[in-house]
Amino acid sequence: MLTATLILPHPLLRDFIYNYTLCKSGSAQLNLDIPCFANHETSLCFFRTDSPIMIKDSTAKITVEQVDKASLFGVFTHFKGTMRFQGNCDEFIIEFKPNGFNRMFSIPATEICDKILSANEVIGKYIKQLYGQLVHASGIQEMVSLADKFLIGFLNRQKAVYSNEGITRISHQLLSKNYNIDISKYASKANMSIRNFERRFLEQIGTSPKLFCRILRFNTTVKSKIIHPEKSWVDIAYDNGYYDIMHMIKEFKQFANASPSILFNNNPGLTTETLPKWND
Repeated sequence: MLTATLILPHPLLRDFIYNYTLCKSGSAQLNLDIPCFANHETSLCFFRTDSPIMIKDSTAKITVEQVDKASLFGVFTHFKGTMRFQGNCDEFIIEFKPNGFNRMFSIPATEICDKILSANEVIGKYIKQLYGQLVHASGIQEMVSLADKFLIGFLNRQKAVYSNEGITRISHQLLSKNYNIDISKYASKANMSIRNFERRFLEQIGTSPKLFCRILRFNTTVKSKIIHPEKSWVDIAYDNGYYDIMHMIKEFKQFANASPSILFNNNPGLTTETLPKWND
């Protein structure tokens, strides 16, 4: 069984990061598969003990890849495979707000979209140093202090952090279940032309505004069913702004490669502890 502990970052970092999460299996030996479906969030994951493997099943063959001990997970726009945890899980996660990673590290979100990358290769040698410190930390409070110090130090070295406050403001508004996005309306709110708004959004967040909203709604729907298993799928569909249940099923098949019932029936390890914590 996994337990997740959430702690807010330093106030200077809260425009960029939702929270830090420590996900642990305790003394138990895990044998757990977690589907990697579409996800609107970017995160830095530090596996302090055993790291998982990624299993990808294509029409041609099944491939297995070891996930790096310090990994960067970009936004996922489709199903990527299955993450298999075996042994002990002790994972420290930095979960970024929609364009928080781009603003902090000045790396175009399109370069990491739909990828799981070695954080060291993307961000540099400082990540390796932070990983070593996190491994030897005595508890979550020390981990949080180390992460705060690292990220604030990185911000202080950046020449320009606030790349476009319009995209920051709009992307945060979209998190409040505003799924039927009017591009012209939000472009106007951001003081940009429609073309410039879509280009900036893609560069900073990794997807188009409309696709971001669809993925966000899908993630919220999955979490809603986990929290309220007694609710019917029809009620879940309407609660989350789908036209009807067939509309929701179509979205699930695109983003999770499975219908809602099959996704949940085949993945008993799907819990709130294994989902991003963007609105907790």
